[in-house]
Amino acid sequence: MNKILFLIVILYGSSFSQVYDKRYTHDSENGFMWQDFEKRMIAKNVKHDFLSSMLENQRFKNISGNYKDKLSCEDDIKYLQSKVSDSIDLNRIIEMIDLFYSSKDNLIIPIRYSYCHCIKELAGFQSEELEFYRQKLLDFSNSDLE
Repeated sequence: MNKILFLIVILYGSSFSQVYDKRYTHDSENGFMWQDFEKRMIAKNVKHDFLSSMLENQRFKNISGNYKDKLSCEDDIKYLQSKVSDSIDLNRIIEMIDLFYSSKDNLIIPIRYSYCHCIKELAGFQSEELEFYRQKLLDFSNSDLE
């Protein structure tokens, strides 16, 4: 299944003829790419498949122990999973990411961090805390890598 998803993402990514700079922030897919999924729909559930693949990749990085990300939301995911009996609903997350990227300012934020913003919202973060986190994401997205 993962191989099929990977193949879909590769074929989907190679089908673009435009410059990729706008669609990536620090080598990560951002809101411009997320919105482009709707314009260039190859499969029915591209956003769902992309998000599933991204989360699976993230899980493997975490298992390796070599991956550290100070903007991640691993603790928030664990907290949220301890509070709800079901797994996190990706369809709900997709709707939340769509709403997050409805603000043009957020489009440069990588998708993995828009996901984390949604997780923090579901975990019960207050609006001030969410705005502080969003500002950190914007600062990161606008910065040069060190």
